[in-house]
Amino acid sequence: MTRGHQREAAREKAAAKAGKGKKAGDSESNKGLTPQQRSERDAAALAAKKARKAEAANSSAEAKAKQEEAEKRKAAKRVKDKAGKLAKQNPLLAKQMGKQP
Repeated sequence: MTRGHQREAAREKAAAKAGKGKKAGDSESNKGLTPQQRSERDAAALAAKKARKAEAANSSAEAKAKQEEAEKRKAAKRVKDKAGKLAKQNPLLAKQMGKQP
């Protein structure tokens, strides 16, 4: 075999291998739908999910308080993560900012 033939065989093999992969739009649930139809379906599902979550949160005062507490924890974690990221990038600056009132 010559090197040219090896290259040809490798190209054919690579082309066959690349053709085997499935795209995201090839699944059963997406079969026969255009990308616009899929996005509309997904948006409707997301809106329904948000509505169910809001309804569950508003159904009782306890659930509402629990959700508010979770949101506070998330906000505090975001602030802490941001400060930690700053400290990693520039420890001296983070230390100086921590001393300021």
